[in-house]
Amino acid sequence: MNIQGKVVVITGASSGIGAAAARAFAAAGARLVLAARGEQQLRAVAEETGGLAVPTDVASRADTDALVARACEAFGGVDVLVNNAGVGIASPVGAIREEDMLAALRVNVLGPLALTQAALPALRERGGQVIFVSSVVGLRALPYLGGYAATKAALDRLSEALRVELRGSGVAVTLARPGTTSTGFAGSRLGSGHERRRMSSRAVPPEQVARALVRAAQRRPRVVYAAFGDRLNILFSLLTPSLTDRLLGWAFQWEA
Repeated sequence: MNIQGKVVVITGASSGIGAAAARAFAAAGARLVLAARGEQQLRAVAEETGGLAVPTDVASRADTDALVARACEAFGGVDVLVNNAGVGIASPVGAIREEDMLAALRVNVLGPLALTQAALPALRERGGQVIFVSSVVGLRALPYLGGYAATKAALDRLSEALRVELRGSGVAVTLARPGTTSTGFAGSRLGSGHERRRMSSRAVPPEQVARALVRAAQRRPRVVYAAFGDRLNILFSLLTPSLTDRLLGWAFQWEA
């Protein structure tokens, strides 16, 4: 699909992958509706990319409904919805706080669900696309990221079901599975603050993920990865689950 002039709604657009995606879609000629909680940063990205800033908390259904209404009011509809907003949890499973898990579920699962439901009528009208930004940990959890992985696994399953439910409607559903990305995301995680020190050297820049999202909008695949190595890692873990457990146990030995 040629995305020149298409209306693209991006959540979590004030920083990281979302801000990089805004720049990449703007460079491709899309008309942008940008959403995030951080209003000052959001407006800076909107000014840079020529997008419309709509301060939004995706955990609020009133906000997600208002976001879609604002996009339709300003541009007449929605062509691509990028569900990117998310929050992490870094904690051993045995120590995950209920309030942290509930907060992550509201942002990572219920928020994208509510926004997608609100946008579906507009997407059906224009044969649009929903892109869910998940993670490779939605398929294979890593130590100390079990809570976060559970929310991404839920997002994966919603995406799979929705894709089949929308067959014949003209609406495409794409699941993006980035791996470790060099953003400020780790610093804003909920939980007890465990870090993935051994993973940081393999992080890809958010611009690489953003380019993958633009390709996804152009080609409308079922699944898109930002790096070939992420695809290989998933394949390896599916083929050798016991060995993967042992390797992860060795790799994630935390410093005292």
